[in-house]
Amino acid sequence: MIAASRQRWACSGVEACERRQDHLFDFLPPAEPWEQAGSAALLGGVSLLVLAIALPLLPWALTGRRPGLVSAIGLLASEPALVAVAVATLRSGLSGAVVAPTLGAWSVAIWMVGPPVLLARFAVGARGWARASAVLLILATPLVAAVTYAIGEYDARPWWEATSGSITVAAALCLLVAAAWQAPRSLEPDAAPLRADVGSTTQPR
Repeated sequence: MIAASRQRWACSGVEACERRQDHLFDFLPPAEPWEQAGSAALLGGVSLLVLAIALPLLPWALTGRRPGLVSAIGLLASEPALVAVAVATLRSGLSGAVVAPTLGAWSVAIWMVGPPVLLARFAVGARGWARASAVLLILATPLVAAVTYAIGEYDARPWWEATSGSITVAAALCLLVAAAWQAPRSLEPDAAPLRADVGSTTQPR
């Protein structure tokens, strides 16, 4: 996503860079009217596909538990929408023309709202570094960006997609720290029963 943002915002001259702030160059996802900026849409589509691979694994990664019924339903709705938007963005980048996602505006709406709501639910069940990761992932979503750091002086704020990508990288690092922190501790519950079993053989009846 950082590379995609660079394709859009690597411009020369004040006038050219100001023009890139127009929503005409938005690629998440492309919508009419649209003008392609390098391979931004192509790279953005690939980035969304990578996220689509990770999304079903996040309940286990963030909370250590399988998703409940409500979370599972949310995942079943969010995953196809994310894939639809990713594929449409990728195809738009390849063709140079807007390709609408499957189910059109419905896919975009679910993609915007579904993942942040799911991540908020996972954040409640997460702890420590995993919770920090969930919060950062929420901040990286287009829904949050659209009402905060993506708002520019004209239309879009320069490099906002790179900001989202950087926050996602920070979330991944937090999750790696959480995994490294919990790995040694995961052996502790097994040690207690072992000590109890050994102790029981030495106690008089």
